[in-house]
This record gives sequence, C-alpha cells and structure tokens, in this order.
Amino acid sequence: MRSDATSPPFAKGTATRQRILDAAVARFASQGFRDTTVAAVARDAGVTAPAVHAYFGSKQELFHAAFEYDVTPVLEALYGGGGPGRTLALDSTAAQHGLVPRVAAQFALHPLAMRVLEGNEPEHTADLMALPAVIEAHDRLTGRVADDQQAGALRDDLPAGALADALETLVFALLLGPVQMSGENSDPGRRWAIAAVISRGIRPR
Repeated sequence: MRSDATSPPFAKGTATRQRILDAAVARFASQGFRDTTVAAVARDAGVTAPAVHAYFGSKQELFHAAFEYDVTPVLEALYGGGGPGRTLALDSTAAQHGLVPRVAAQFALHPLAMRVLEGNEPEHTADLMALPAVIEAHDRLTGRVADDQQAGALRDDLPAGALADALETLVFALLLGPVQMSGENSDPGRRWAIAAVISRGIRPR
C-alpha cells in the first residue's frame, strides 16, 4: 500500500516527527520565531523542508507544536500532584522541601517554554497560551482551587477562576523573574519567605 505524499509512513513517522520537534524547539528557543526558518529546522532534523511541512503544515503551526511539546512537562511539574492546600508550588512547606526549585529546574530543560513565558515572543504569546495543553492545565488548576476552597484550605471570597489566574501569574513571575527561587546561588530562606507570604495571602482568614 503506497503512503500519501502528505502523510509520512507510520513505521518511521513517530521518530521523524520527534526529531523535527526537537530541532524546532532548539531553533525557536535560540533564534526566535522571526529568525528561524523551516529549512534550518529541516536541516537540523536531517529531513527536507517539504517533509517538515508534511508533518506540521506552516511555520506557525510548527512553532505552536514545538511550544506545546516543550511546555507540557513544565505544566505537569507545576500542576501535578498535591492535595488540599497544596495548590501549585506555593505552599511554604513545599517550597522549603524543594518543590519550587524542582519546578524552576524544568525551565532550564525547556528553553522554548522559558523564552515564551519570559515574554520574548509577544506577537505569538496569546495564541500559544490558547493551545489545548495550556488550557487543559489551567482548567485543572481552576478545578483544584475550587476543591481547595470547598475543603476550606483556600480563601473563598474570590472566584476560583480569578484566584487560579492570580496564582498562575505569580508563580511564573517568581520562577522567571529577577528574584530566582532556584539555583545553586539562591537563598533558601528567601525562597521560603516568598512562598510563605503568598501562601498566607491565599489561605482563609
């Protein structure tokens, strides 16, 4: 059975797609969307430019796929696990025991996610933050906030969605901002203090 020209053979398709994604993440992270070409990504991945288009369509679609692929592990580290009162990486005890540094360490492994979340792709950020993986992670966070509010672990005088938005923004700002909460030279006491202040602010009065 002959494969369609726009649909690479399944037997090697997964490995080829993975190579293209890895090459795209590296190129977009180092050069940005504007200065990255599909031809360069194809060369890095050891395929032709038409093959890249066959898998991902346009350069814009490739950029979206590369970001979603790169940011998903960061979102899992940020939103995964925990119980009542452990929404995100903000609980002071969690910060003290290294949860925040582990989340922050994910950014070093995912340079395209860091580039976008630092605001270095402002023309594309809105579209990227509307990708299914990001929306799903945010919806999961909102659900956890609502559960924690119902359990009495979080203040309930704010809508769950608003509190989730605020928490998400604060965590990304702290992880990516000038006051780093991880790294060999970070101050564990400062890290704990920042998390404790935020944690106190979201607890019931």
